[in-house]
Amino acid sequence: MTAPVIERWADGGGAGGDAPRVLVLPGSRYPAHRPGLAWPIRALELQGWQVWCAAWELARDATREECQVTVDAAVQRFLDVTGSQPQLVLAKSVATLAAQWVAEQHVPAVWTTPLLHDDECVANLARSSAPGLLVAGSRDHTWDDAAARRTGKEILVVPGADHGWQTGGWHTELGAVGEVTAAVADFAARVRP
Repeated sequence: MTAPVIERWADGGGAGGDAPRVLVLPGSRYPAHRPGLAWPIRALELQGWQVWCAAWELARDATREECQVTVDAAVQRFLDVTGSQPQLVLAKSVATLAAQWVAEQHVPAVWTTPLLHDDECVANLARSSAPGLLVAGSRDHTWDDAAARRTGKEILVVPGADHGWQTGGWHTELGAVGEVTAAVADFAARVRP
């Protein structure tokens, strides 16, 4: 396990220093350059968001506690580097462990492939008073319809997609990522300060 890194997304030039900031927290083996994050990031950038991405390496057998330490360290690193709180969080999978911090800080968040089999994550998602969106595929092993409804957040389930947004066909995978991107862009436009 290495210390997380926070860097400004630089693929498209990005927004100026006074633009609202989004913190992207990836999955354990799903970094920001993978399609399910890269396309939503691009959409946010085109909307004028300043995008900051965490990167980390987690062992396949990392414990929940080790994952929590890494996610918490990434959030703290973002705060240290930018000197401010994000106005939006875009998180994938293991990054759902940031839900407690997001709830305490009242930050709007999009949770893609959230860990809904983790009772603590579900409770933290539910207690957040800020707007939230849960997005997953219908074949995602971490998705639980009942737990998602208990959070009280908006929900989008992409038919046929698994935890990595794969469907078994590139046409449907493009469609799945497009649906995720559209949902993130719409949510971000509604919560933008």
